[in-house]
Amino acid sequence: MSVAGAPRRRFLVTLAVLGLVTSPAVRDRDSFPLSTYPVYATVRGREMRIVTAVGEGIDGRETRLSMRVLAATDDPLIAEQRLADAVASGGAAALCTRIASRAPQEVLVVVVVTERHDVVNAAGGEPSRLERVTHARCPVPR
Repeated sequence: MSVAGAPRRRFLVTLAVLGLVTSPAVRDRDSFPLSTYPVYATVRGREMRIVTAVGEGIDGRETRLSMRVLAATDDPLIAEQRLADAVASGGAAALCTRIASRAPQEVLVVVVVTERHDVVNAAGGEPSRLERVTHARCPVPR
């Protein structure tokens, strides 16, 4: 191809790349290798529920536990699913015992809960908890 055809070739390649990048959005279809990541792009409600566990110290103060303590992982999605699955299947007490075995020294009791939060308040640093349901409570072995 001649040097004179180079700008036209660049234009066509650019047009093709732009078409590929925008095609998932235009087709409203998520696919490999180009993805619109709809899991992160959908509108969600103002409230959310999350299954978690908290620690209580000798003074009764609540301690948020790390993902490693909660579910032996550093992936938040895996931790959230492991806890939700255990509670949904009736395994909250067994889950509580496993978490208690990994709890830090300052924690005396582990409590497995489902919390409902106001997402907007949480994002703004305001108090966000609207409700808490306790599923299990267990002592930390020493």
